[in-house]
Amino acid sequence: MKNINIFLLLLFTIIIIAGCSDENSAGATSDQQAVRVGIDTAAGGSLQIRAAENEGYFEANGIKTEISNFAYGIDTINALLTKQTDTGIAADYALLNSINRGDIVILGTITRGNEETTKETEVLAVKDVKTVKDIKGKKIGVAKGTVFEYHWAKYLEVVGIDEDEIEYVPYSTPDEALIGMKKGSIDVILTNGALIEKFKSIEGVHQIDDLTTAGVTTSSYLVSSKSFGKNQQQAVDLLKGIERGIGFVKENPDAVADIAYKELKVKQEDTLRDLKRINYVLGFTTEDLAHLEDMQKWLIENGKLKESYDLKEKLYLDPLREAFQESVTYE
Repeated sequence: MKNINIFLLLLFTIIIIAGCSDENSAGATSDQQAVRVGIDTAAGGSLQIRAAENEGYFEANGIKTEISNFAYGIDTINALLTKQTDTGIAADYALLNSINRGDIVILGTITRGNEETTKETEVLAVKDVKTVKDIKGKKIGVAKGTVFEYHWAKYLEVVGIDEDEIEYVPYSTPDEALIGMKKGSIDVILTNGALIEKFKSIEGVHQIDDLTTAGVTTSSYLVSSKSFGKNQQQAVDLLKGIERGIGFVKENPDAVADIAYKELKVKQEDTLRDLKRINYVLGFTTEDLAHLEDMQKWLIENGKLKESYDLKEKLYLDPLREAFQESVTYE
C-alpha cells in the first residue's frame, strides 16, 4: 500500500510539472514579438498581405503579424526608417529615393508592371481640358515622393510639354486630391484602380489618355530593416505567408473584394477591377534589377537623386532563395 501511495505521489508530481511546462511553452508562443508589417491603402491596398493575414497564413507559419496602414508606399518606408515597422512596401520611385537614407534592404519584388497594368493608369482632366495638348498651363496633381512624379515627368517629355509650362500641385492623400479636383485647384491627375471611378464621379472629369503613352511600367518591392532580414527564419515565414496570400487573391477574387470592403471601404466591383490590373508576384529577377537601375540613372541625371549608390548592396535575397529558390533568377 505504501508503495502504491509513493507511486501515485510521483505520478501526480510528474503531471504537475508537465502542466507547468506546457503553460510556459504556451506563454512563450503568446509572448512572441510580432512582425510589424507596414502596408498601403492606395494602389490596390496590398491585398495579398491583407488576404494572408485574414486567412491566418502568417500564423500558420508560426509568426504573429501586426499590420499598420499608411496612405502610400512612401509612408511605409518612412515608418520603417523611424523604426515604427519591421517591413514596408514601395513602388520603384519612392524606394530609390529612400533606400539609401537608412539601414533598409530589398527582400523581393511583390508586384511587377507590364503593358496591361500601365494601361489601367489613366490621365483624367476637368471638362475644359479636352486633349493632351490642353494640359499646357494647367495645374497637375501629383502625390509628392511617389512614382507619380516620375510618371508625370516621362509623360510630359513624350507629349512635348515642358515642366515649366505646367504647375505641379502636391497632395498627400487621395482624398486631398479628390477635394482639389472638386474645388478647381487641380485640373489634371494620373490615377488608377478604384480611384478612377471616384474621380470620374466629379462633374466634368473625364479620361484624355493613359500611361502607356509615357512608355513606363511600375513595380513594387518588399523591404525591411537589415536586422529583420538577417532574422532569416522570420523573414522566410513572412514570405511564405505572402506567397499563400497571392494564391488566395488569384483563386478567390470575390472573397478578396469582401476583405477590401471591410478594411478599406472600397466597393467590391472596384476591387475586382483592381485585381485584373495588379500583377502580384513574389521573386527577384535580373530584369527587376535592370528596371531599378534604369530609373535610378534617370533620377540622378535629372537631379532628383543627389547621391548615387550601389543597388546590389541593397539586396538581401537569402530569405527569398530559401523560401522559393526558383523565384530568384538574379545572381
